[in-house]
Order: sequence, then C-alpha cells, then structure tokens
Amino acid sequence: MTTWSKNQITLKLDQFRNWLSANGAELLQPTNEYELVRFRAGDKTGIIYWNTKGGSSFVQPALEAWEAFKGAHSWRAAPATTRRKKSSVTLQAVRARDGSHCFYCLSPVLVEDESEEHLVSITHGGPNHISNIFLAHKLCNARAGNLSAPEKIALHVAQYMNVKS
Repeated sequence: MTTWSKNQITLKLDQFRNWLSANGAELLQPTNEYELVRFRAGDKTGIIYWNTKGGSSFVQPALEAWEAFKGAHSWRAAPATTRRKKSSVTLQAVRARDGSHCFYCLSPVLVEDESEEHLVSITHGGPNHISNIFLAHKLCNARAGNLSAPEKIALHVAQYMNVKS
C-alpha cells in the first residue's frame, strides 16, 4: 500500500472517478466512511481509503489505476479482449429472435453491414451470450460506443418513439 497526501487525492477525486468510468471501471458505493473510492475492474475491486494518519491507502487495482491516471498512462478496467469474430450462428439466432432490423436505427441490416451489439459491454462485465447480443449496423454500433445499458436502451426507445409518431 502507498500513502498520498489528502490534498493530492481530494483535488483530483472527481476527475479520477470520471476517468475510471471512461476506462471501463464500474463505480461502486463506498461501504464505510473511510472509503474515498470503490470500483470494480474486471474481477477485482479497487479501493482508496483515508487512513488514520490523515493520508490515503490504495488496495489493488486502485494504486495501478491511480498511477496511470496521474501519469496519463494507458489503463483498462478489464483485460483487453481479443478481437472476436462475429458468429454467424449467433447472428442467425439473433435475427430469428428479433428480426433483421438495427437495434438503434430500426432500419434493415444487410449481412455485410451487421455487427453484434452487446447491451452490457464485455468491458463492463457483460456476457458474450445471445441474451446480451443484439443486431446493429456497424456504424450505429460504433456511434453507441461504450454507453451504459440504460443509455443504449434510451437510444432504442427514442428511435422507436420517432418511428411510431
């Protein structure tokens, strides 16, 4: 564990939380008054504590994340996933379940322009299972980026409401 001054942590805490979220970490509620930040990174939980001497203590992967944040180094909450080939069997099953329309724009998706959209991204711990996969145009999927599941659903609902009216 490493100790930093209270001022060093306090000045950057909000920025650090935003940075964690942008890098795929799931922010969690602190469990006691000594915790400054608690987050999940893959299968590990990182915590920054105020210690009794007025400093802070880091529990991995919090120290690694903090040092990457302070030094503007690359860091990901979950190990980088290898490039997955789209499974034609999975996409066929998705088409059978949902039809051949894009989850976002609701327009038909041609096979050469299809992509698997994970409602809960793999980076945020979502499964690579048909229950978490929807059909989307490659461009629509790229535009959605790393939105949270509620944000993705909100895009879908907004487009659905536009089409109905």
